[in-house]
Amino acid sequence: MKLSPLISALLATFFIICPKSGFSASAKPQSSFAIEQEFKTLAYTNYLLPPDYAYPRVFIQDFPQDFTTIKSPEQRHKFFLMLLLPLALQTNQDIAKERLVADYLLHKYQQNQLDASDINLIEHLADKYDIFTRLSAPQKYELILNELQNKIDIIPPSILLATAAINTNWGEAYFLPLSNNLYRSLNWYSNDGLKPRDETQDDSYRIKIYPSLQSSMTDFALKLNSSIDYQEFRNARRNLRQRNQTLSGRFLSPYLIFASALPNFAGLLDYTITFYRLEDIDRYAHFTPNLPKDSQPSVNVTKN
Repeated sequence: MKLSPLISALLATFFIICPKSGFSASAKPQSSFAIEQEFKTLAYTNYLLPPDYAYPRVFIQDFPQDFTTIKSPEQRHKFFLMLLLPLALQTNQDIAKERLVADYLLHKYQQNQLDASDINLIEHLADKYDIFTRLSAPQKYELILNELQNKIDIIPPSILLATAAINTNWGEAYFLPLSNNLYRSLNWYSNDGLKPRDETQDDSYRIKIYPSLQSSMTDFALKLNSSIDYQEFRNARRNLRQRNQTLSGRFLSPYLIFASALPNFAGLLDYTITFYRLEDIDRYAHFTPNLPKDSQPSVNVTKN
């Protein structure tokens, strides 16, 4: 699909926390110990760091098989959050890019300047974000573009991290290293995936297998941004936007009761965000357009 130069330029936007140049990265660690050593070489020693710190864009693509050998629960929890935080920022970077494109398409619609490639892109986004209407053009595109304003927006990093922690028992769930599935996402009425272990006699679902941790997080973020189950979450997020307030994971947690089958999940989510001070990350996250690509090179860490 050919995009206009302006849309292509918008896709150069990057999501970061307080930019700082001079990042370097090299190795592709596999074990938890090797990953920890790599983090130390990058001065990445905690998931909570000063506001002027630039988190390294080191994307661990496969959950370490030896994670549970870390004996201290406190150290496991800290390491779990450090593993996932760069992925949460990357997930939101990608959403932010798409939001800018939707904003630009809405502007073009308002100026009556949509062309064929714009229409194709609008149709693609409508399908991706589960927007359906029987209206015909131009009302059809007005409705879709307005809906996209509510659906394409970042997910507070605190929610992405805390929900993963709860749904995988802080990385100790048996299925996580086998599936890279951070949110216990399911395939219904399919044999595609992992068969649940000692959970239920119901054989109608399987635990999804993802090619990477990033793909699992991206899929979960899309579910929050598209499913009808999370309409109230998106409305509350939009209200925060309209009041120019921080997108707060704690504020939005009551609207995520469907994000897990666990009882009192919203309360667990609020507690986890509060206890681990994950709202500090929500507060410091911000957008910086046109960041030079060489100022923060990325590393994809995968299995051999």
